[in-house]
Amino acid sequence: MRIKTTIPHLLALAFGVLFAATASAARGPMLKDTEALHGLKEAKGVFMIDINNPGRVGHVLKVAEKTYTGMKEQGVKPHLVVVMIGPAVAFLTKDRRGIGYMDERAVSGVQKEIHKLAKMGIRTEACGVALKGMDVSPDDLIQDVHAVGNGFIPAIGYQAQGYQLVPVY
Repeated sequence: MRIKTTIPHLLALAFGVLFAATASAARGPMLKDTEALHGLKEAKGVFMIDINNPGRVGHVLKVAEKTYTGMKEQGVKPHLVVVMIGPAVAFLTKDRRGIGYMDERAVSGVQKEIHKLAKMGIRTEACGVALKGMDVSPDDLIQDVHAVGNGFIPAIGYQAQGYQLVPVY
């Protein structure tokens, strides 16, 4: 079978190759964290999130995911935990009680990202003090979130175990 090639086909192919090469060059080389990770075989971090905006919380959770994958890609075994305190715990309930219509999609994204993090081995905890203050029962939390007594205690405890605090306010 013979393929009929025309000038427009060749121009389209050339444009496609040029576009792909330009897009690849625009991204540039993968940036690395060589100095910071020098000599490390593993590293520990605890993200403490205290944000009252589900869109921003979702963004931070994606950054936690990228932190995990970036460390792995650079040969460092990551150990990460996410601790939600303050108003951020409102985005963790099964029934999404009190979540406004305009925030529904962002809250859904937060919960999907937490599930994704859990599959990667990243634990998410919710502050019991904040839950009580918002009249949320620990039983109302989505499956991948673990209620703790006071979100500051895990932050202190994890740091005592060698985790580095990553505060996000």
